Amino acid sequence: MQTEKEGLHTMKKLLTNAVLVASLISATSAQAEFSGEISLTNDYRFRGVSQSGEEAAIQGGISYFHDSGFYAGWWGSSVDYYAAGDSLDNNESFESDYYIGYYGELNENLTYDATLYHYTYPGSATDVDYSEINVGVNYKALRVSYWHANDYFNMGDYYSYIEADYTFELPNEFGLTLHAGHSFGGIFDDPNNLWLEEYTDYSVTLNKSVAGLDLSLAYMDTDIDDLYSVKKDYFANSDAVVFSVSKSF
Repeated sequence: MQTEKEGLHTMKKLLTNAVLVASLISATSAQAEFSGEISLTNDYRFRGVSQSGEEAAIQGGISYFHDSGFYAGWWGSSVDYYAAGDSLDNNESFESDYYIGYYGELNENLTYDATLYHYTYPGSATDVDYSEINVGVNYKALRVSYWHANDYFNMGDYYSYIEADYTFELPNEFGLTLHAGHSFGGIFDDPNNLWLEEYTDYSVTLNKSVAGLDLSLAYMDTDIDDLYSVKKDYFANSDAVVFSVSKSF
């Protein structure tokens, strides 16, 4: 049976599809084929869990969008999962993700998308690369999507995630996004994986564009119980305030 720390190691990952879809919609309205972004955050959090040991991370990506609805791209981020010299350290320092998908519009208020991701960790001591599919529906300011990885981190079992996001337009061109997601699947049901349990994450994010920069301030938390709760540093999964600044091009 794996240890609790090894279990937390499997909770790392990629970009959120909501950000990708937002960039695609922007690219479509601007009649642009390529778009990109570079950003800096004080903590890379994925589904409520720190991927950078609560330290700063630099991130960026580029995407191509065709008028047919086809899109493809790449996204990457610095990561830090374990302290130097830790026996569980797999030498990951960078996450490199590739994706391909399709975006369509049913009417002016209802859109959908389907994306295939492949996540890689160059330089890792063991192969933890894996693929995941995401399907989503967007109705006005609401997005609901489902994620599924058939062989999560090459562990031989599946991982699923369902999420909902709702964005409000506030005065003075501020935006407020409410998010909730739930992690579940066979990897949580395996009796040999007692270090991991299904959990829900949620966040509230305030956004604002200033002088060509996109600023984001978020509060994030999970309902992971005390047995698996990590308050700080590596794989922190308790309440956190995350700030990021991004530049789109």
